[in-house]
Amino acid sequence: MRAKPFIIGALLSLVVIAAALAVTLVFRGDKYEPKAEGSYAVTAGEIENLINAGDTQSAVQKAQQLQSDARLAKSERSGGSGAGVWIVCIVAVVVVNGCIAYIWFSIIRPFRRLERFADKIAAGDFSEPLDYDRGNYFGRFTWAFDSMRREIIRSRSCEKEALENNKTVIASLSHDLKTPVASISAYSEALVNGLYSSTEEMYSYLDVISKKCEEIAKITGDMITHSISELGALKMEPAHFDLVQLLTCAVKEASVGGEVHFEKPMFSAPVCADESRIKQLVGNLIGNAQKYAGGRMDITLTKSDRMFAVHFRDYGQGIPDSELPFVLDKFYRGTNASGKSGSGLGLYIVKYIAQQSGGDVVLENKTDGLEVTVTFPQDMQA
Repeated sequence: MRAKPFIIGALLSLVVIAAALAVTLVFRGDKYEPKAEGSYAVTAGEIENLINAGDTQSAVQKAQQLQSDARLAKSERSGGSGAGVWIVCIVAVVVVNGCIAYIWFSIIRPFRRLERFADKIAAGDFSEPLDYDRGNYFGRFTWAFDSMRREIIRSRSCEKEALENNKTVIASLSHDLKTPVASISAYSEALVNGLYSSTEEMYSYLDVISKKCEEIAKITGDMITHSISELGALKMEPAHFDLVQLLTCAVKEASVGGEVHFEKPMFSAPVCADESRIKQLVGNLIGNAQKYAGGRMDITLTKSDRMFAVHFRDYGQGIPDSELPFVLDKFYRGTNASGKSGSGLGLYIVKYIAQQSGGDVVLENKTDGLEVTVTFPQDMQA
């Protein structure tokens, strides 16, 4: 066990006191006793002579004087030089303990704190900061240690965020594969079963399958690109196009197996966004309606001041109000998703694409379903 400062101070104080006692004893014996014995001998001789001469009164006075001198000498020996030595002793004790306290608080204790801090860092505990005072001997050294701790925390946080982003993007891309695969499966089944009324309709089905295959190729390309890079998000490639035409095409491609109606407006809707990502957005929302709301959906497009709003209205059970603030978060699955496959990324991808395009997403429960409103800024260069 390491010695505490008060133990060291007490031991040194005892050493100083013992030294003071030794000095006092030596000083008494060497300085006072010889002088006192010689003086007493002379006075005693004078008293004897006075008694022999018959001067009793003078002899008594001398004896009284001798007694008084003896008392005075004793007082000087016990309280004079001895008191001075003890004063010096007390001062020495105070100085020694003051020096020990200074060394402890200025050097030893900061160093001990550095030792404990280094042990915690070595054990992987970065939670406790190391307060430092630039005025002490270890001020800059302590600052460097705490700066190292903060840098390690920042590096670990960035690493964790990068891993989380990587997992999110891979999961998002994997989720996006489901929509075109489902469309290919539906149209292929329609072709196999002869569910078409003309050769022209058959070729239109084949055309949709071809386009969905292109989407799959693009998504898999994104997955490969992301796996060999450190990108934290899906790449967006803005282009100028008419949102009305895109919605018409996307609804046609994604609405197989459900009742999806798009009310085409009387105005054009020029926007600047990533066309393929907007198709993914529409496909995700239509896919959610087919999975959770029976497949029926009405899509309308409205125009406001420099903004376009696309309203996706389904007729399912909606989402509990307590869950609405969370359904747009990644990996969140509501209670209505129980028993159904999914990763909780569909609405998160919708929000991400909308925000990266300069818009936003709003969810609102209706009396008989859910309405998702996605906004896009108007392309002012069109």
